[in-house]
Amino acid sequence: MDNIFYKKIEQLFKNKQFESIKFEINLLGEEEKKDPYLYNILGIIAATNKKNDEAINYFNLAVEIDKYYLHSLINLSRLSYTNKDFQKIITLLKNYHLKFPENDRVILNLADLCFSAGFLEDTIYFHKKLVKTGKYRMNDLAALIFLLNYSNKYSDEEYKRYCKLYDATLSKNKTNYNILNDEHDKAKIGFLSNDLRGHSVGYFLKDFIKKLNEKNFKTIAFNLFKKNKNDLFTSELKNSFTEWYDVSDLNDKDLSDLIYSKKIYYLVDLGGYSTGNRLQIFKNKPVPIQLSWLGYCNNTHVDEIDYMVIDENVVPKKNGFSDKNYIKMPKIWNAFSKLDDLEVNELPFIKNKIFNFGCFNNFLKISDETIELWCEILDKFSKSNLILKNSVTVDKNYKKYLIKKFKNKIDENRVFILNYEKNKKKHLEQYYNIDVCLDTFPYNGVTTTFESLWMGVPVITLKGERFVSRCGYSINENAGLKNFIAENKNKYLSIALQYMSETNIKKLINLRKKLRPQLLKSSLFDTNSFAENFITELNKVYEKNKTNS
Repeated sequence: MDNIFYKKIEQLFKNKQFESIKFEINLLGEEEKKDPYLYNILGIIAATNKKNDEAINYFNLAVEIDKYYLHSLINLSRLSYTNKDFQKIITLLKNYHLKFPENDRVILNLADLCFSAGFLEDTIYFHKKLVKTGKYRMNDLAALIFLLNYSNKYSDEEYKRYCKLYDATLSKNKTNYNILNDEHDKAKIGFLSNDLRGHSVGYFLKDFIKKLNEKNFKTIAFNLFKKNKNDLFTSELKNSFTEWYDVSDLNDKDLSDLIYSKKIYYLVDLGGYSTGNRLQIFKNKPVPIQLSWLGYCNNTHVDEIDYMVIDENVVPKKNGFSDKNYIKMPKIWNAFSKLDDLEVNELPFIKNKIFNFGCFNNFLKISDETIELWCEILDKFSKSNLILKNSVTVDKNYKKYLIKKFKNKIDENRVFILNYEKNKKKHLEQYYNIDVCLDTFPYNGVTTTFESLWMGVPVITLKGERFVSRCGYSINENAGLKNFIAENKNKYLSIALQYMSETNIKKLINLRKKLRPQLLKSSLFDTNSFAENFITELNKVYEKNKTNS
């Protein structure tokens, strides 16, 4: 084939004359058709007509001829999101990356694909490479910062360095406001989030916001989630706020202006570096006082955020926090809205005669060192199994990938992976199969721990050195479950293995019966006391700010 033919196909493609392209290709001999360019064109035509399987087949044919044919590799990466089959294209792109390591487009695709596939360390590796090229987007840098929380392989200094890089870009786009404290209503508090819906943040907020309103605060929601459905929970949450604004379509300047016009005194960031964050708003600082709370358990290192809400358990004293930059809640850093009053069943071990450990945390939190310790537990506790369930949908092959990590150490048939369950009631009922939950580290569960305890299932947690590694410690401490807090891995192991004893099984049977009443007397679900303490702390901040202004 000559250049004239290729130019003809190119022109037909530009004019979207797809049937003519097929006709021209069909006139070719069988060997002439075996051309990566033509296969790629046919793949694009198939994808345009929503024939994804056919498109994938054509792109694969192109790559079989030329494994470095980038156009088809990129097209395969795009289509992998439709069927959530990421692992093959990741392998192909990694092979391309070895030969062409500086191609930032491939690095970006690998960073995104590895995240979607649940490959934490690979995701971090490619995000760091992307940032190093200088050809990254702000959400790429935010993703890297967010993901560093999931790994113990990176120092706080490295984390802070990336935060400061992000903050430097925010500074270039900063809008300054003339804040006169007296013009802002100290009873007005705004909440900015992408998670004001049936999300963990929403479940923590629902009852708390109602309590703030009852105590004469005006609560204002700035909702960043564009696809908010009018489901029952979202409607209830929306009605809890004094005012609600859907602001996803506003740019940073217009959103900052809107918040400034409301004369709010306090603005709360509920997202940190999570997906859909708008930290530029907080850099602009359209209100007198800004707080970081709930949705992100680490310091953003954005100087304009005045305070981070914590408790005495989640932040070790040695990390350098001072009274100047945090609000320390007297008991726990958050309180959960009461869940459905589902019946707590008897300990499943009584019927099964097999002890079921469980963990329903996000699979990204299941680190290699967590798996190593869990395998040791299962190895020594022969009459036990492990039941896992992800909190989000994942790569369709991820179950095999995760099971493979256990396979070399224990019988893979002792690890069960449940499908993601969107229905909250059905999700909670799955705790009926669990005797004791095992927390992940370095990133602990939060919502899942509250839910597990609510269903009568205690959680063994490892107390770490960072906020994200001490959430389980704070929850158990406040729940009166000190015996389920491990200071080190050996202690974690011994707590789990104690249920090989009949005496301790009897104790667990009794704990399951009394755990929910015990929780209802604790701070974990006491949103009223939490709201009172929160207001007390805000008033202290107000007086301090008034004195300093």
